Amino acid sequence: MKETLIVIFIILQLLFFNHILVHSMINLFIAKAEMNRTLGLDVQLNYIENGIVNLYSAKFPYRINTNITYVQFSWNTKVLDRPMHYTIRAISHDNVVLPLLQIPSSGKVPLKMETFKIEYRCIGIKTGKFDIQVNFKFDWPSSMNQTKVSLKQEKLCVAQNLRRTYGHVGDNDELESEMDSARIHVVLMSAENVFYSVIGFVGAVVLVIALLIFVYYRSIRKSVPSAVEPLQLWIPKSQTKMKKTSADLSVTYPLMSKNVAKATDYADSIDPCSSSYAFRSSIVPMIIYEKPQIINIKKALNELHADRNLFQILSLERLEGTFGEMKWAIWKRNMESPIDNVDDEEDNVCFEKRVIVKTLKLTADQRYLRKFLEEALAFFHVESHENLAQVTAITSNDCLNDPEQKMIDFPLVCYSHNGFGNLKKFLISCRNGQTNAPFKNPTYDNGIQTLRAHELVSMALQILNAVIHLHKFGVIHKDIATRNCLVSKIRDHDHDNLFVQICDSALSKDFFPNDYHCLGDNENRPMKWMAHESLVWNSFNSSTDVWSFGVTLWELLTCSQQPYLDIDPDEMATILERGKRLSQPYNCPDKLYELMYCCWQLNYRDRPTTQQLLIALQEFNLQLLQYI
Repeated sequence: MKETLIVIFIILQLLFFNHILVHSMINLFIAKAEMNRTLGLDVQLNYIENGIVNLYSAKFPYRINTNITYVQFSWNTKVLDRPMHYTIRAISHDNVVLPLLQIPSSGKVPLKMETFKIEYRCIGIKTGKFDIQVNFKFDWPSSMNQTKVSLKQEKLCVAQNLRRTYGHVGDNDELESEMDSARIHVVLMSAENVFYSVIGFVGAVVLVIALLIFVYYRSIRKSVPSAVEPLQLWIPKSQTKMKKTSADLSVTYPLMSKNVAKATDYADSIDPCSSSYAFRSSIVPMIIYEKPQIINIKKALNELHADRNLFQILSLERLEGTFGEMKWAIWKRNMESPIDNVDDEEDNVCFEKRVIVKTLKLTADQRYLRKFLEEALAFFHVESHENLAQVTAITSNDCLNDPEQKMIDFPLVCYSHNGFGNLKKFLISCRNGQTNAPFKNPTYDNGIQTLRAHELVSMALQILNAVIHLHKFGVIHKDIATRNCLVSKIRDHDHDNLFVQICDSALSKDFFPNDYHCLGDNENRPMKWMAHESLVWNSFNSSTDVWSFGVTLWELLTCSQQPYLDIDPDEMATILERGKRLSQPYNCPDKLYELMYCCWQLNYRDRPTTQQLLIALQEFNLQLLQYI
């Protein structure tokens, strides 16, 4: 009898526990439409999903721009056996912002999906970024054991004029009524505080006017390029000239492996970005988002068609993967001349064009071929640019018409190129003191052991110019890295000795498998080149390209060392949240490292734009050239 009672008791406990698991669901999130309205991101931000708190989302500071006055939240619960009570409190760390709840600060969580708003009012006495914390408490599983979550927010405010400012502050009855209904505890300024605030405000206005006059007269003396908007200018905090020191201005950088900084060393959470560069502003920079493009592969194949028999594959060192390979070739193109104007002996006149080709091995299948062509034609609709390597020809043979057709020879995807090939391989060979190129240049015949500082900065500038060009056409690269660049022979310049082009990422995952990792969704990504929001939300825009460019700049300065070498890919998001960043490379000038560190700001709106980076790098390069 006793054993029977124990069994019944255990069964009842299991049933009760199962009831809790089934019905213990709380959902709190910002819907995709609201995210698009406030941040321009086409994703849903989940704070609590099925009762599980998303720590990544809760810790990320939600930026509320100057033109945004409220944020709308969505929530509900599936607890049916009893009411789910909540408590909300919005706390402003300054009296500059008043967060007003458009919902009672305590009550019951709705069973059906509903929305509520939090309004953010700027008093108008200061300009800047102000922190707000929204605390939620839910009586689940019980009132003694609550579920809690704290959301971090940042509100941008701009100072208003005097009349408007004290119009809001003077309307005490309305303000106190709203605050009381929302149960926000804000201490209003006393008469004495108001008196001193007026004096301080008047002083601030006088100071602002003086600064405006100063800036006006300074702008007359120093002209600003018309092609760049004033808000996009890089403003150095110090106008002093760069001192010629061994640490900051080494004309030649030894890039042997023994001199390269270890990829396992990381910078701490101290932000060097703020010391020399003033990228941050109360004005939110313009973020460029991807414009969806549908590439008609068959149409592109017809436009780029070339005769396979006109290509001579060279027996030189190749870049190979499991399914693909990159080869060197010569394209023998026939000269187009009127038939009546040439002799029979001249009918076969042709000129040779040096190309580099990507193709698949016979071990690949039709599905891999389609993916390969889609990635290779990513820039098909983009206008040409000198620093953008685009497909110039494809030797197609109706390979997509019959999916069941056994491939005898895959198409050659050709890029115009007569240099050293892949930039990552080139930098590694520089580090090792050797380079193998099919088209030799006398300067590099004996192997490259050093690269000069201005050459590295010049390569970065060329990559950045190509990225800016892509953004003009609404193309987000998503995989900026040295592995996706080509480097050519010396141009006839005094300073730009190496010519770099950024290309698509076709077959990069096959050529460089150690640079890509999978998070369990069967999609390999360059996780150690990706921004935090790309890792967490799979979100990409011009600002995430800026992050990747910063890592690429680090690659250039380290001769393609592996970033975050000892960090597990699954830990990258956590590592970045803790403020860990790539350390300063050996012999890298402080100002150049500060510039790349600015690209790695956790909040994507705090990063510089591509135009700001371009101006900063150009000015830095000019300073370098003074010492050559």
